[in-house]
Amino acid sequence: MTKQQRRRLVSLLQVGVSLAVGAAISIRLATYDVPFFLLTACALGTAGSVLSALLNIEQAWTATTHRCTVPGCVRVRIQHSDAGENRRWQEIAAAHPTHTTV
Repeated sequence: MTKQQRRRLVSLLQVGVSLAVGAAISIRLATYDVPFFLLTACALGTAGSVLSALLNIEQAWTATTHRCTVPGCVRVRIQHSDAGENRRWQEIAAAHPTHTTV
């Protein structure tokens, strides 16, 4: 399995899990005779929140962070990069012309 296929599989799993959680919430609310449009809004809102959380977890797990040596100055976060691009961003973060706090 290639990296691209693995990323697609992980993305599909994230969407599937978020839709399953949204559907589970919708099914639980349906037992209380909640109107259809409200069920749909709750299911989509829950699914969106879960998907956002899963994407943030994935990014935190797979991203590489490069920082300037000055505390609070510049932070660069990259994902899915090769060694050359990773090194280039590391050098940019370490030797940029100005120091600004973000």
